[in-house]
Amino acid sequence: MKTLIIDDERHCIEALQTLISRYCQDIEVIDTCRDGQCGLDSIKKHNPALIFLDIAMPRMNGFDMLNQLDDINFEIIFTTAHDNYAIKAFKVSAIDYLLKPVDRKELVNAVGLVKEKLFLKTQASFGSNNREQLNILLENLLAKNQVFPNIAIPTMEGLEILKTDQILYVLGEGNYSQIHIKGRKPILISKIIKYVEERVDNQRFIRIHNSCLVNINEVKKYIKGSGGQVEMSDGKLLNVARTKKDELLRVLRK
Repeated sequence: MKTLIIDDERHCIEALQTLISRYCQDIEVIDTCRDGQCGLDSIKKHNPALIFLDIAMPRMNGFDMLNQLDDINFEIIFTTAHDNYAIKAFKVSAIDYLLKPVDRKELVNAVGLVKEKLFLKTQASFGSNNREQLNILLENLLAKNQVFPNIAIPTMEGLEILKTDQILYVLGEGNYSQIHIKGRKPILISKIIKYVEERVDNQRFIRIHNSCLVNINEVKKYIKGSGGQVEMSDGKLLNVARTKKDELLRVLRK
């Protein structure tokens, strides 16, 4: 896998190169760059399959560099020292990232995910929409109220971009989750319900059961009972666990 490292700090490049040479045998680092212009030139010259890209570079940051490209036909793993809010923005956008200093296990895992994406693309079953993902990431990073309007969800067919306020509820089914959306058929994804929960606004979405996450704005009615039930805007009745009842009622009263 032809790979390019773009980072303005030499010691970060050298540390990443060392980890790659030891633990990522399928990667060939073909070039390293310490600024965005060098990165642009190297991308055009080498046509890499993967780029490790630092965000915070002087003069031309990682996003500015990518915006100068007509096509983004390579995979990207961002390297960043950003805070927890920015990390959630990466997760919501389904974009790979590594926190500095880079951890060996996290590097191997991120590279494994990239290899999986590239394999799926060769099978013509996974559409590439890197540009759209990057737009979502930028939108989420700039969100003033820290409420992310869009979420990227990996499905069997590719990557689905959903508006979070269109999600009604999510039902967990073992290692799978079924996402119910306004005005369309549910989406089944091979992720546990916690995967979705970590990527949506925790002020708007609440777990009412171990296997059920609901959009509180779409709750039409609460029906009394041991734990009770909620009626959703699509008419669906969902059971509330006794341990979740008090928290749900507290949020509904707000």
